[in-house]
Amino acid sequence: MSDTDALKAPEVQGEVKRETVKCTRCSLLLPYDFHGRRAPYCPGIIFTGKSYLLRDPYSPERRVVCMAGECRLCEQVVCEECSVVYKYRFCKDCVEQNASQFPAQILQSIAKDAV
Repeated sequence: MSDTDALKAPEVQGEVKRETVKCTRCSLLLPYDFHGRRAPYCPGIIFTGKSYLLRDPYSPERRVVCMAGECRLCEQVVCEECSVVYKYRFCKDCVEQNASQFPAQILQSIAKDAV
């Protein structure tokens, strides 16, 4: 069984099969079951950009977990660890390249992560 196969869950109680997406920055494979701004199973939440969402398997309310999203500038898929959200999702590379456009707190948090 490959790493990709291990991340794909079989259909359970009528749910759709999960797919995987790969972070372009760290190559982490992440499961998801919806790609877009508003998941049909969580209509009250609207994301500002296209995201890779997963129903929280541990929540009885079936809450949504954002696994990854698309960088607003370069449109690459990045996981939560490789991105920051400042109104929109940005990969850490784009934040560093456009540092003058971001608050010092955002830049400091990226610097802490690099250590």
